This record gives sequence, structure tokens and C-alpha cells, in this order.
Amino acid sequence: GVRLSGELPEGVMATDLVLKVVERLRKEGVVSKFVEFFGDGVKSLSLADRATVANMAPEYGATMGYFPVDEVTLDYLAQTGRDAGSVDLARSYFSANHLLADGDK
Repeated sequence: GVRLSGELPEGVMATDLVLKVVERLRKEGVVSKFVEFFGDGVKSLSLADRATVANMAPEYGATMGYFPVDEVTLDYLAQTGRDAGSVDLARSYFSANHLLADGDK
């Protein structure tokens, strides 16, 4: 996986982050791998920024890139029409199974 830390400096876009990620992951040889992005830096990325990074998996050679489930994920479920009960069920499931991300863990 890729541990992200800190925040993007003002004026730096997700595409700038992706270019650096692509460069480094190509060197690591992640062909046909699932790459998880985690760490306290994830909190500072918007849903759109996360999608930009994950969707570039073919560029860095991975099968897929993904981010752990967190409150941003659950907010997305609500924003895309899932009822409150479904969002609560998802939150409960991921929490009970210790899969709901909280920062660096």
C-alpha cells in the first residue's frame, strides 16, 4: 500500500499527486496488484481527489487503486441517494468488523 501523510500544499492538484504516485509505483513494480492508499493524508483528500488517484491505476500498472472506507465514503452513499438506514447499516458493519478507517490505522 501507499501511506499518504500531510496535506497537498496550496496550488497543488490531485493530478500533481497522481504524477508522483505513478512515477514511484512504476519503480516499485505493482503490475497486477491491488494498491491501497491509507494514512492520515487520506483525510485531506476530497472524494474527487481520491477518485483521480484510484482511477489512474492503469498508469501505475496496478489492477486497481482504492481507499479504505471512512466517513467520506459514507457521506458519498448518502449523497447518491442511499437512505439513512442503509448508510447506518454500512457504518455499523464496517465498524463492527474494524474496517472503518480512522486516520492512520
